[in-house]
Amino acid sequence: MNANAIGNGTIAAFDAWRVRVPLAEPYHLSKVYGTLTHANAVLVRLTLDDGTQGWGEADPGGLAFTGDDAGMVMEQARAVGESLTGVSPAKWIDEQRRERRHGSLVAAIDVACHDALARARGIPVWRLLGELKRDRIDVLWPTSSGGAGGDLDTIDVRAPLGFTTFMLKMGDRDIADEISRLREVLRVTPDAVRVMVDANQGWRLDEALAFVEGAADLPLILVEQPVAATDLDGLHSVRERARCPVSVDESLQCPADARAIVEAGAADVFSVKISKNGGLANAAYIAGVAADAAKRVLMNSMIELGITQAASLHLGCTLDNLLDCGHAYMSTLRMGDDVTDFSTWINHGTACLPAERPGLGIEIDYDKIAAYEVDSCHAG
Repeated sequence: MNANAIGNGTIAAFDAWRVRVPLAEPYHLSKVYGTLTHANAVLVRLTLDDGTQGWGEADPGGLAFTGDDAGMVMEQARAVGESLTGVSPAKWIDEQRRERRHGSLVAAIDVACHDALARARGIPVWRLLGELKRDRIDVLWPTSSGGAGGDLDTIDVRAPLGFTTFMLKMGDRDIADEISRLREVLRVTPDAVRVMVDANQGWRLDEALAFVEGAADLPLILVEQPVAATDLDGLHSVRERARCPVSVDESLQCPADARAIVEAGAADVFSVKISKNGGLANAAYIAGVAADAAKRVLMNSMIELGITQAASLHLGCTLDNLLDCGHAYMSTLRMGDDVTDFSTWINHGTACLPAERPGLGIEIDYDKIAAYEVDSCHAG
């Protein structure tokens, strides 16, 4: 085979499976999202005409977050599957870099195209994204929205296992109670433990301002999405008053959002999520917008399985502007099960990239897909 033709195969088959996998424990977020009990994902497999396969994963956050859910993503998959046959993954990625489409299904197709292209070329996905800056990243651990007792129970279990960054979910209680909770956690925990706060849009502007003023003397890594996603002026006001960095998550859905956030002066940190942002091509672009504006990146996650987690780790390992803290590579550890082996990549609170494995480098368990399948569709 001509070396220039390697990786130029086309998609011969498209398969999608909707799966519902239970969390090990319920996860309570802000009053906007309530309590989550399952991961509801859509897995995508692309098979090329030479037999090479690439995997992707859609992790919709629901109507209040990403504007879609797993059922909607499956309907989209049925509509577009046939149109992907005959398409080159390399060409699809090039078009994506120009057109900047987004959405959960786009993210799954994007990651599957990167995986298939890298596997066809016999290289790891990170080589399609940039230079390797590191081969491991510390992992954060989140706590449910609630009281200091629950936070400390989680920290007591996870800190001895090597986790030193903790994200406290807020946005469901009185601000004075949240500040008291935070003070108690920081009073009791060892100096090595670092804390960030995520309100998940749960506060009004006056509540967010009261929080950053009341917590001004505390050593927070950041406060994430304190107000509604569309309130960039409010985020700017919070950023002006806060002593710690302000991060955006729900406000940062697509590349156009990244540019608008920079223009509004609405954040110090970009919370990048592969599925939320429309895949690796978009996420890499958004991280670049952040770098150009001297902003840092937090590699964050939805409630997601190992395919998206692996994609996120490949990107995170190429970034110069990664925030100095733990990042969200714990998602599969919080699940009751997974359809991949990604959890084996985590050792003593650190996610370790098998840097020379082709593609994403993960193994897929078809029996587990079958066990958790809700629906499927196939084309080609």
